[in-house]
Amino acid sequence: MSPHSRVRRSLALLVPVLAVLARAPAARAAAEDPRAAPVRIDVECEGGGRTRACPAFLAGFVDETKALLAAPRAEAEVTLYVSAAEIANTDRVHLRFVGQVAHAPQVIELDVDLDTRAPDDAQLAQLRPAFLRGVALFVAARYPDAVEVTLRAPEVAVVAAPVTSPWGVTMTVGGSGSWGAAYQSGNGWGSLGVSRIAARSRRAITASGSVGATRSPPLVIDGMPISLDTHQYALAASAIDADLVSRRWSVGARAAVLHQDPDGQFDLSARGEVAAEWDRFASDDPRGNRLAVAYVVGWQVERYNLRNELGERFAQYPVHRVVAGGTVRKDTIGYGLSLSLEAEVLHPARRNQLTVEPFLELQLGPHVDLDVAWSLTRRDVPGPADVDQADFAQLSRASYAQPLSMYGSVNLRFHFDRTNAIRNDRLEIIE
Repeated sequence: MSPHSRVRRSLALLVPVLAVLARAPAARAAAEDPRAAPVRIDVECEGGGRTRACPAFLAGFVDETKALLAAPRAEAEVTLYVSAAEIANTDRVHLRFVGQVAHAPQVIELDVDLDTRAPDDAQLAQLRPAFLRGVALFVAARYPDAVEVTLRAPEVAVVAAPVTSPWGVTMTVGGSGSWGAAYQSGNGWGSLGVSRIAARSRRAITASGSVGATRSPPLVIDGMPISLDTHQYALAASAIDADLVSRRWSVGARAAVLHQDPDGQFDLSARGEVAAEWDRFASDDPRGNRLAVAYVVGWQVERYNLRNELGERFAQYPVHRVVAGGTVRKDTIGYGLSLSLEAEVLHPARRNQLTVEPFLELQLGPHVDLDVAWSLTRRDVPGPADVDQADFAQLSRASYAQPLSMYGSVNLRFHFDRTNAIRNDRLEIIE
């Protein structure tokens, strides 16, 4: 190899080394220059409302924006504080950006209204523009060419302040039935409720009723026809008053009355009770989380249509119960589970009941919900003793004394919610 070839080979090996050494100072300078790094942002949920806006949606916006980097609060250059106020079916989400980025404002505050009954995609479309408006000034201060601004005439010049009210009205209707040439059945039920909910109190009155009938060919025994037709009805009313004592504790009182048709268990059933409840979450938890346990003590008064096994047509006695319940909601679907254990105070083996009830709620529209519930009950209760064996209606209605029963229901609920932005779910599990 000639001397010139050896020189050219040495230079060829030296050039990459020199290039690396030349880029090293520049890389160190870029690392030391904050303008060469994404804007570090932390999202803090002070009250995210009834949607998944905080942290799920907002964290997703941060991840999909290359000029931003999620960071812990201690290392963040911008902290986004999120809270929400409930106004009927809308969450008014407040975004407060507090930043420490050179040449950018220290504080930017924005409000955006989210439709809580809309799907996630619709809520994302409502929230994303507000988030980008707020974060744009911090990104533009570091990367001016990363932000584009477009101005247009506003669609609404003035937004009037909403008129709010603590009052709400709920109406529920439901039914089932079948039809055949010789067999028919139908059942219907409904309720109407009025409520007043404030930050530290909840009042509600509800009236309900049900009616049902079956028609079928008679049963013939020794030439004597026995009717198998049945009809039934029930009327009920209840009232509740709940007050918060602290963030986790609340107390209240409840009264309820029930009347059934002559073939039912009760000609009259009335109860008054007081309750104390412990809650894991605040009464206005922004995400709608709920996990509560209540202890209830009351007095029960009953007048029966038929004499029971104890020889009673009338009874009154103290009762107590423990109720636990929890719910979780995702998008427009809610899931829940309720557990209840009740017994007579002085003779718990005489009257007691254990109920497990899972349920599902589907939001069909702004004012319409579909509720599906299923329950399993294990009970001990004095059964009827004066049942007419030739009366099919009495025989079939004596099922209330069966030790094990299962029940399912489907309800369509219409509601017109209050608009005072207050949440309060205290003692709902004892209703």
